[in-house]
Order: sequence, then structure tokens, then C-alpha cells
Amino acid sequence: MRAPSRRSPVVILIGATVSIGAVVLLGVVIKALGNGPLGIDMWWHDLMLVWRTDVGLTVARALDAVGGVVSMIVIGIALVVGLVLARRPWDALVVLTAMVVSEAVATVLKLSLTRPRPADSLVTDAMTSFPSGHTTLAATVMVALALSMRVAVMWGAAAVWVTAMAWSRTYLAAHWLTDVFAGAVLGTSVALIAWTTMAVIRRGAQRTIENADRLSR
Repeated sequence: MRAPSRRSPVVILIGATVSIGAVVLLGVVIKALGNGPLGIDMWWHDLMLVWRTDVGLTVARALDAVGGVVSMIVIGIALVVGLVLARRPWDALVVLTAMVVSEAVATVLKLSLTRPRPADSLVTDAMTSFPSGHTTLAATVMVALALSMRVAVMWGAAAVWVTAMAWSRTYLAAHWLTDVFAGAVLGTSVALIAWTTMAVIRRGAQRTIENADRLSR
């Protein structure tokens, strides 16, 4: 993990916080309008129904299983342990913190806004629709890893995985398009905040150690 410059943390934190605020505002607006689908939601929903195939449903259900809360907890623990064993404790802390915070925020929004899922949903999850938990966690984990690893291919993998997860949720009519969009923005924003915060803390810790070494000489 490389610490950002002195100015960039403020810019990143403000941008990510504003993005989270925009997600909350979108949810409030949707609820104020009746908590049903918007025009773009219905357009995409109908398009997904037209494009449904047996192969598509098989892929979408596989993504549903992999991206579920239980599966992601297992994957998250494996990632954290792997990063610790690779002697990257700060990166492990970024992933762990981002996952916990994003899941907490998504749950609060789901319980507060209580947006119903599409009536013809093929998924029988108990939680409500806004935002998509699967998409939130997908974005959180992949963006946190991309930021920590600083490898170009990770950003491509993140884009593909988050897009695939968002598609699968609407393909199964588990969510509206605005649900998965909100989840992607929320997960990305939380990952940015977690990484930036940890980078600043790490830089401060390194400076403290360096100063202590100088004084001890």
C-alpha cells in the first residue's frame, strides 16, 4: 500500500462521502415517489426478461451463489488470511474494514428504505431491494483489492466482476437497475474511504517510528 499525497486523501474522502450521500438521496427520492420502479428500472427489467435464456439463468444463479453474504464472508476471510500470510497486514485491514462497513451501511439502507423487490423475482432473499447487497460487496472487495494491489489488471477484473454481478441481479429480477447502480457506487466509495484512511494512518505510524528512531540515536 502506498500512501496518497497530502492533498489527495481529502479529495478522495470528500468525493467518496458525497457519492455515498448521493446513494442515500437516490433511495430517499425513490421512496418518496412510492418506492416502486423508475422508468429506467422498468425498461431494463423488461429487456432482461426478453433476453432470458437457460444458459443465462445458469450463469446468473451461479453468480448469485458466489456473491451471497455467506459466500462473501468465506471469501473475505480467505482474502484477509491470505494477505496476512503474505505479510500485507495493512491491505488485509483495508479489505476487512471495507467489507464490514459496506455491509453495515447497505443493511441500514435496506431496513430504512424497505424498497420491494420485483414481483417476479427468481430470488427469495428476505432483505429488501435497495441497494443490492451482492453488487455492494462485489464492488467493495474488488475495488479494495485493486487499490491495495496497485496492479492494472485488477481494475479490469473489478470492472468485469462488478458488472457481471450487477447484471445477474437484474437478470434474475432480484433487483431493479437503480438498486445495482447504487450498490456499485456504495461499495466503491466505502473501499476508497477504507483504503485512504488506512494509508494515512500507516503513513503517520511510519513517521512516528522514524522519529522515535532518530531520538534514540
